[in-house]
Amino acid sequence: MTKTAFANSELKEKLIHTIADRPYSIYLIDIPADLKLALYQHWHDEIEIFFLEKGELDFFIEEKCFHIKEGEAILIPPNLLHMALNACNKDCRFYAFLFSPVLFSESYANSYYNRFVQPLKHNGRLYIHQFLRDTGWHNKALDLLNQIFSFYNRQDINAWELDLHGLLYQLWNLYYNNYMVFIDLSSTYQKLYDKLKSSIDYIHKHFSDDLNLDLLARQSGLCKGTFCRYFKKLTGESPFTYVIRYRIRKSCEILLNTNTKITEVANQCGFYNISYYNRTFLQYIKCSPSKYRKQHAFLSN
Repeated sequence: MTKTAFANSELKEKLIHTIADRPYSIYLIDIPADLKLALYQHWHDEIEIFFLEKGELDFFIEEKCFHIKEGEAILIPPNLLHMALNACNKDCRFYAFLFSPVLFSESYANSYYNRFVQPLKHNGRLYIHQFLRDTGWHNKALDLLNQIFSFYNRQDINAWELDLHGLLYQLWNLYYNNYMVFIDLSSTYQKLYDKLKSSIDYIHKHFSDDLNLDLLARQSGLCKGTFCRYFKKLTGESPFTYVIRYRIRKSCEILLNTNTKITEVANQCGFYNISYYNRTFLQYIKCSPSKYRKQHAFLSN
């Protein structure tokens, strides 16, 4: 068994991200230069803002790679697989601030305010954002982040809790007005999800089967053209790209939680050509299946 001690069999992080029962947490982590895997692969329900105080890292979110330098940060929406590699073999130190979307969605009785976070829940990959040094409004955002991280390890939460909320709201205001508004925000995300839920659930249950558009569209009672259009609007990708990405994600779970041979892992996840599986895995995870298993087994040990 090679699964990490920090994530469950579906790669969801086991840690409970709270401070004194509040729905957020702050972490500070040091990574030695000889540790290649700086952050194990996982996902969680919270929004995360990762700030690299020292070093350089290659940060992977789903199939995307971001090179993070000292003094830079990245925002990770909920439910996205992410990990980091110490590609430059340097000592690294990073902060992570995780908070539940409930901080926004329940702060106001009017659901109108859900527009600030709802899109991240359904199409999170569009809302990943890297904060660079000396780049316009990013400087202000990074300054606010540093103020938030100043509360790390402080026990007197009643003395600073409102300050943290205020800083977070200022930070989100910058992010929303300078980034989110330029993406096609749609008030119909929940309606689209309700329409497509049967098809998405079918993919999750039958991901290893031979799937086709007719079959998937039929689960939601839609014609193929409407189904593809709605699916792209909701998820930002085509149905088959979603299927492939989900199959790779499930194969990661099997690689970490069993000693199953890689050929059999591929077959169990709907890849019946091992060469195609290896190429696709490399495209999404940026390393081979065998290397991925070894890296995470090392961290677990």
